[in-house]
Amino acid sequence: MNSGILSLVVAGSVLGAGCASVKPGSTAGAAAPRDLSPVSWRPAPAHAPVVIVRDGTPQAVVFVATAAPGKALDGMVRELMEVVRLSTGAALERVTEPPARDQAAIIIGDCEETRRAGIDAKQIPIEGFVVKTARHRVYLVGSTQTVMPGVEMTGDGTAWAVADFLERFAGVRWYWPTEVGGRTLVTSASLVIPPVHYSDQPVFRQREYEPMQGWKLPTTARPDDKTPIPFAEGAIPDGVQHIDIAGYLPLVRAGCSWPYKVKCHEPQNLVRRFSQEFREKNPDLFALKPDGTRNEKMFCYSSQKTLDYLLTGCEARWDGKKGDASWVTASCVTVSPCDSKVECHCPACLETIAKAGGTPIDGASLVMGLFVQRLCEAVKQRWPDKKVIYLSYWNYDTCPPGVEYPDNLTVMSAMTTYPMTLNAQRANLDEAIERLKAWRSKTSIPVTAWDYCVAWTYGPHQYPHVVRDWHQALRGTVAGVFINGWKLSEWTTTAPTMYVWMKSLWNPELDVDAVLDEMCRRLYGPAGDTARAMIRLECDLWESGAWQSERVKIPGGWYVPKELFPRVWTPAIVERLKALRDQALVELADDPVARQRFLYWTWTFDAFLRDAEAAAGGRLDDPGR
Repeated sequence: MNSGILSLVVAGSVLGAGCASVKPGSTAGAAAPRDLSPVSWRPAPAHAPVVIVRDGTPQAVVFVATAAPGKALDGMVRELMEVVRLSTGAALERVTEPPARDQAAIIIGDCEETRRAGIDAKQIPIEGFVVKTARHRVYLVGSTQTVMPGVEMTGDGTAWAVADFLERFAGVRWYWPTEVGGRTLVTSASLVIPPVHYSDQPVFRQREYEPMQGWKLPTTARPDDKTPIPFAEGAIPDGVQHIDIAGYLPLVRAGCSWPYKVKCHEPQNLVRRFSQEFREKNPDLFALKPDGTRNEKMFCYSSQKTLDYLLTGCEARWDGKKGDASWVTASCVTVSPCDSKVECHCPACLETIAKAGGTPIDGASLVMGLFVQRLCEAVKQRWPDKKVIYLSYWNYDTCPPGVEYPDNLTVMSAMTTYPMTLNAQRANLDEAIERLKAWRSKTSIPVTAWDYCVAWTYGPHQYPHVVRDWHQALRGTVAGVFINGWKLSEWTTTAPTMYVWMKSLWNPELDVDAVLDEMCRRLYGPAGDTARAMIRLECDLWESGAWQSERVKIPGGWYVPKELFPRVWTPAIVERLKALRDQALVELADDPVARQRFLYWTWTFDAFLRDAEAAAGGRLDDPGR
């Protein structure tokens, strides 16, 4: 170990003059380790390797050509400087003027020199990038294409170029936030880049995770926890009081260049938006309750007044008129009821529900589908270049058959029927895929998905192959995914799954087992094989375990029922997991860095053992949600 930095040789890392390189005219060579996403290799140029650091002494400078780097790029450049310093001992200089031709340099971003080198940033696909070397040069250039006219968004392609360069050539990986041990490095006295030329771009243009504010320690592990679970001694490095997920996510290329984004549950707070006089004069704007009173927190979606109200927001945003427009962006207007089921007992809604067969879900879905159709038609007539985005959710999450829309509809399907955890059951996964494809058949552009990864148990379980399969099945159907999380245990107990989830959103042609192999080898050192055995067992338990013999269906819910606990973690399984955990701790006795990481990952394990004991005695608490 070197100052807490993992020191090992990683296949594919090019860290010195004696390492394997990508020869001119070849494809990938050592720069294509199995745990990274595939890229498009081009014939490498013919020139001598570019020396960034030689024997701990910096040989190159860093020049950022972008005049005003965004937050992601600025953070990634600082990460580049830090990674090189920690792995080689050399502090690179960041210069403000283009370096001389005989000065080795990493040139970041589009500029005259990169264009002379044949990199046309305007032709790179949105969020895509090119990595290319030349004599004394490494060029890291992202797309400068504008996402769409009138939308100030170009994506963070140059930041992703830096991230890929660091993974592929400096050998870094970011498995979870750095402050709690998630970054692993390869130490070497030299960093020498062989001739290389390749490009890449994301398969999905929306790759988002919430909550972005991270977690202040101590923190709870599950949504229904009343008090925090203490971390084991040594699990959290000294001085760490907050885990910064916002700073971490760009390292795994979380981002969004998809211009059609939902304004969730907007317009909200209807009661406070309108005066009492307005509500009394416009009762039919609101949903009718069974007792004849109005639900002033929910619109009636059969009412013309609701349609007119949403259109006033379009006029305010797109025509420059006065008024509120919180549900409208430069590109689209959102249809998203308040955060509860759609239920209205007015004659028009009841008639529509009856046409759908009288069932709550099909009825509410048809009410909403017809409303969205009317809004699409109105927007198409008045603002033909704008879109309507509909967040299908709660009891209105199915695509109503027989309802057709103009070509200005796009959809975000919330949870796609089940939380992602339950999509480990193939029947659930197939149903969710078909639901998204049904919506896609009604739209002229891909739809998006709103998925849940919310922690439901202390029990160790993983489903990385499920998220990979999910993304592979949805290429061309969805433009991306918004992952709704909640608790830190998503990035401890299921951190391996979450890492694969983010990486497979960039490209689902990911070798999941190679990722897990490398993760365990890097993070856990002498306990790497034992940790890998734990993860393999956790994957088998959840992705193909005995609990799958009976389908678990929770339409419209984000949680997983606690009564599954004894079906998943039988006494024999609990003993196997405990034996592996205890063996790993013995193996890590003389490796404090790897031990810290292991204790962080297994934060909830002792609580899991207590739950297992309670379940064996029939005493496991179930909130019965």
